[in-house]
Amino acid sequence: MSKNSSINLDKRAKRTREISIRVNDYELTELKKRNRGSTVARWLRDLALGVTPVKPVDPDLVRQLGRIGSNLNQLTRYVNTERQVDAQVLLEIKAICEQIHLLIESSIGASKKSARYNYDR
Repeated sequence: MSKNSSINLDKRAKRTREISIRVNDYELTELKKRNRGSTVARWLRDLALGVTPVKPVDPDLVRQLGRIGSNLNQLTRYVNTERQVDAQVLLEIKAICEQIHLLIESSIGASKKSARYNYDR
């Protein structure tokens, strides 16, 4: 029997091993600033194990996208019922596409602004 066969590979097992890293004051401040919602240890462990951090979603953006989705459902229902697409439906679809592009641009702009703010601090 090899030495490694007795290692517990259950990811839910109690954590008994410790890894230490040294950081300076600036690095510690940056780690704490970038970590949101958990301990630094948990956040670093998740990053090291490949867990992708998820940024919180803007609730207003979700509501607006929900409304757009509702409009698309109504248009789809109309097209399926009428079995044709008239000029008004095409205009509505074009307006929805423009709304989506504006939301995307707005969201990207807000993210870039936030990233610049966090970087400059």
